[in-house]
Amino acid sequence: MSLSSEPVEIAETPLGNLLREAEWQLNVCNSCRYCEGYCAVFPALARRSELTHGDISHIANVCHDCRACLTACMYAPPHEFGVNPPKILSEVRRATYDAPTLQSRPGLLGRGPTALVGFFVTVAIIVLVALISEGTRAWLHSQHGASSPYRVISYGAVLAIGAVPFLAAALLIARRGIAYWRHTRGPLTDLLNARAWGRALGEAATLRYLKGGGAECNYPDDRPSPLRRHLHGWVAYGFLLCVLSTMSAAFEQDILGIHPPYPWLSVPVISGTLGGIGIALGCIGLIVLKTQTPDEEIDVPMRARDYALLSALLVLAVTGIAVLLSRTTSVYAPILVVHLSAVAISFLSAAYSKFAHVLYRMLALVQDNLERAELATR
Repeated sequence: MSLSSEPVEIAETPLGNLLREAEWQLNVCNSCRYCEGYCAVFPALARRSELTHGDISHIANVCHDCRACLTACMYAPPHEFGVNPPKILSEVRRATYDAPTLQSRPGLLGRGPTALVGFFVTVAIIVLVALISEGTRAWLHSQHGASSPYRVISYGAVLAIGAVPFLAAALLIARRGIAYWRHTRGPLTDLLNARAWGRALGEAATLRYLKGGGAECNYPDDRPSPLRRHLHGWVAYGFLLCVLSTMSAAFEQDILGIHPPYPWLSVPVISGTLGGIGIALGCIGLIVLKTQTPDEEIDVPMRARDYALLSALLVLAVTGIAVLLSRTTSVYAPILVVHLSAVAISFLSAAYSKFAHVLYRMLALVQDNLERAELATR
């Protein structure tokens, strides 16, 4: 059964060779099915007798890279078949992140030197806005800290620095999500299934598929451990706490008329502090785990993207905590500028960075739940 109407026409290109190899390995898995109960990948694969490009992309994004299948696989290296689902599916995911239609496309800020230039341009703009602020001029002649961010940069400027990149990122992510869904599933009306979304959100919230076959993740080696799942949880829930901090601060300021700085025992400060600590510890732990993973078992370019995302989140967390701790000191203004720059550049690059895995994996889980429901009604 093929759930995508896209014909299988694989050209002689690097991308074509990748898809051909992925199709071959997945067909071996579909013939064996030893790992069928390990995660959502193998039941989804078993529902298909033929694989299209969209099917391969969907299966790759259902995979949570727990590596349990690789540890158990009788055809894994050094077997002559060399089956390595985590690595090949990671390579396909990387192609998906580059473009949902599997056609290479540069990101909004580009990559490499272009992205670096984009970061410094963003910093320069925010510094310029801050320097022309009346509050900053007053602060520069003061021997005390700014206390409130609006003594460094105006409320309107702070709002624009956060809102404009956020809206741009939201539009880009929505566009790429729609393209991905059409590529892997088809009808956009299927996205309106509330039950599928509810189940998918539950699976994402519990990180269900980071447990592998039930004995936890085989990462970074073949010993099952819950550490990766816990670290992911710290990052994910830490991020949500930071979102809560921002939303509660906006509520206090714009609805209740209570302006920053907020006391230590307030919702914005408590949730932001706990969230920042969770993100920082989780990112550091995941970076350490990834350094221990053998190159032959992974997609090395994807690991570089993992490092980039984790480093970016770490900078956001550390600078956010530093902003809080320095708000009554003389270094508050430069730290705030760095933090706002990190926020803006993170939003602008979100749709084309590894952060996109949140979108694609969520949509893959929704589709998987739709397929299971359709199978149950037959």
